[in-house]
Amino acid sequence: MERSEYVENRLLRIGATPEYVGYPYLLDSILLVWDKPEAGRNITTQVYPAIAQRWGVSAASVERSIRTLIAALWQDQDRRALGQLLGRDYETPPGNSKFIGVAACRLRMFYRGGGETSGRMDGSA
Repeated sequence: MERSEYVENRLLRIGATPEYVGYPYLLDSILLVWDKPEAGRNITTQVYPAIAQRWGVSAASVERSIRTLIAALWQDQDRRALGQLLGRDYETPPGNSKFIGVAACRLRMFYRGGGETSGRMDGSA
């Protein structure tokens, strides 16, 4: 499974779907931080502008759309799946930077190029 397919599959599992405007922005943001972990410390100056340029929108639109998607996940979706993706439970939605950074780190950690994972994200064997 390709890396982008793997990330997309994980996003779908937590309830993030292409119907959300922020879906492609979140997917691209996670992949960008996966490739350049240092960008995760500079979301507003590196990630949002890069994603905005790719999609022909403003950086503010990227930030707002991702924030809206993350908030919707906390309201409507499977908290267990979110906890597995992020490695812990959060009472309130994490900020965009935290969500993107943690998701990118954990997905990179569990991804194996030819197969789906080198280990299960839920901690079981």
